[in-house]
Amino acid sequence: MTLITLNMASIYSKQGNLDKALTCYMDGVKGLEVYEGHLARLEESRGWIDASQKQSAHKHMMAALGRIGSLKLKLGDNDAALEAYMSLIGTVEEDSPVASHVEKAKAHIKCATIFRQREGTENREQSVEHLREAHRMYKTLYGGQHKDTAAIESSLKQWLAEDKKS
Repeated sequence: MTLITLNMASIYSKQGNLDKALTCYMDGVKGLEVYEGHLARLEESRGWIDASQKQSAHKHMMAALGRIGSLKLKLGDNDAALEAYMSLIGTVEEDSPVASHVEKAKAHIKCATIFRQREGTENREQSVEHLREAHRMYKTLYGGQHKDTAAIESSLKQWLAEDKKS
């Protein structure tokens, strides 16, 4: 049922019905949280669990959190978008699937952008820290010569130069 809800969210989003899409994505995340809890209890009682089930649920949840953040941005609610991205970042662990780490790296870029648009030294520092982490992750995921890694590095250098001037 949860995957159907997430598919509906995607369809609503493509149709431009952002409010319904957002509701479905949020319902999907809740469903995945329940499912992950069920898997954890099953693992506890059995002593093992099929890792692919756990990883699949995690990947879907990270993708949904990323979409929630993106939709919140489109709706002009940067604070709620930041909350979704920070939740995603805090949920990805070392042993999470690679796809989840990709979502986390993208979330760092989104956070960096949101913080960069805000006033104040602390926000600028936060923006640089998120971009640094995104750069580190992209280097690990794609290598130093990848076009996205290079673009992030270029932005980071530009931001640092701008901050040094001010």
